[in-house]
Amino acid sequence: MIKIKGNKVHFIYKGEAESVCVRGDFNNWQKERMRRKGETEWEIIKTFPLNARFDYKFVVDGEEIIDPDNPFTNEGGFGFNSELRMPNFHYPKAVYFQKSIPHGEIVKTSITDKTYFKYKRDIYIYVPYGNPRTKKAIVFQDGLEYILFGAAKNVLDYLIHKEQIPPLIGIFVDIRKNRRIKEYSAHSKYHEFITEKVLPYIESKRHTKFNEIYIAGASLGGYVSIDTVMKHPDVFAGAISQSGALLFNADVDFSRLKNKKVYMDCGRFETQVDESMDIVFTNKFFAKKFRQSGASVTFKAWNDGHSWGNWKAHLPFALTSTFKEGKK
Repeated sequence: MIKIKGNKVHFIYKGEAESVCVRGDFNNWQKERMRRKGETEWEIIKTFPLNARFDYKFVVDGEEIIDPDNPFTNEGGFGFNSELRMPNFHYPKAVYFQKSIPHGEIVKTSITDKTYFKYKRDIYIYVPYGNPRTKKAIVFQDGLEYILFGAAKNVLDYLIHKEQIPPLIGIFVDIRKNRRIKEYSAHSKYHEFITEKVLPYIESKRHTKFNEIYIAGASLGGYVSIDTVMKHPDVFAGAISQSGALLFNADVDFSRLKNKKVYMDCGRFETQVDESMDIVFTNKFFAKKFRQSGASVTFKAWNDGHSWGNWKAHLPFALTSTFKEGKK
């Protein structure tokens, strides 16, 4: 269980055990030992910002479990975690299904790619309510996860209905987990797959030619999104990178991002992702580099970690910032 007193959080586990640890977004998923308070009670006290949000788990005698006394859970690509919501954190209304507003439709299709990756891939197409003849589109990496864990359909429905973003087509490109690192790498042909295969295929199904296209992703998906804009500035208006695992070399020429919109965010606690990458440092560093190259950059740091709870909570802000008129 958790007990929150101001900015202090008491993580408490009750049960028979030889050792209990807690790990989560707030410590980059490193195990922290909890102190035994009695025969069957363990505790650790942590201090967090009042608007923070984190995923976490207990590790009881080496076995990870969700907190049995916390009703809040958050799902990601590796299952459920318990969720800590500090008193001033609230998910925006846009992430929840709103029964009273009109809803768009997601249509599942697939594309058989014999040129680049040679396997059949699922693609999910979001069409706003009323099937408007919009020429605007946004491509999401980790497509199914953005729908299932990132609440992307709810967010698009709400923001379009409230006229906070224009009607647009959402293109959710799925990927096989065992191929993700390879496809989203610097030397992959993924950017050509998107521009030469996916976009023409969707345009043919929509009987249109998009004239404003953005591309979005989280973690490695954020990196490959910005990289794709750099490689095809004639195609994309900009990118959204949530907690981007930015693998660029510092001496790369970023001038191809000139006049492009680049939205970047990360969690302030993402300092040692995968035991090595400081997401906070690299995002601040490259945000400055992109601005110096003439890109219009929006950068935000949240009191959160490297997880879908973070990306879901802040996707509405990412989209409204990206589609806002004028320089940021």
